[in-house]
Amino acid sequence: MTVHAVTAESAIAGPGPTPARPGASKLGAVGGAPLDRGLSWAAVVLSGPAHGDVVVAPEGVLDLPDGTMVLLEGLSEGDAGTPPRISRDALTGTGLPGIAGARVLARTPSRSILRLGPPPAARWAVVGLRSVAVLKGKLTLIDGDEGLDVWAGHVAFVADPTATLYIQAGNDTAVAIAFAVPEVLVRLG
Repeated sequence: MTVHAVTAESAIAGPGPTPARPGASKLGAVGGAPLDRGLSWAAVVLSGPAHGDVVVAPEGVLDLPDGTMVLLEGLSEGDAGTPPRISRDALTGTGLPGIAGARVLARTPSRSILRLGPPPAARWAVVGLRSVAVLKGKLTLIDGDEGLDVWAGHVAFVADPTATLYIQAGNDTAVAIAFAVPEVLVRLG
C-alpha cells in the first residue's frame, strides 16, 4: 500500500494491472497526460468547486476544468447505468445493512464506488478495495501488521485488493471515496 499527498504537482501512477487490479489507477491533474480513450474512467475530484464529487467518463473525457486534481481509475469494461456525476452531498447509492458509515454509491460490472463516513467511530474490514481518497479527517488503513494514516488531501493505492484491509476512522468527521472491485465485501471490523 502506498499513500500520496495531493498537490498541484502530483502525477503518480498507481500499481500496474494484475488479475485483482485489471485497470489503471493514477493521481494527477485534468488536462495533464491524456486518458486512454479505450478505457472507461471514474474520477474522485480532489480540488476546486467540485471537491468530493465523482465523475464518470466512459469515453475518457472528463467534464472538469484543466488543472483539477483527481484520483482516476480506468477499466476496459464500461460504466453503463452509472450517473455521469455523483455529488459529494448526494444521498445516493445503497447503504450496507448493519454497516454504519459505509455506502455503495455505484456498482457496475467493472467497479464499485464507495463512500466511507462520516462514521460513528467506525472500523471496517474491506476486501476488494483498490484505491481511496480521504476528503475530510483521517483514516488509518491496516494491512497485516502495518497501519498507515491517510489524512484529508491524501490518497492510498492498495497493492493487493484481494487481501482484507482494516479501516479505522480517525474521528467522527472522516469521509473518503474509494474504488473497489464490483463484489467488494465490507463488514464491521
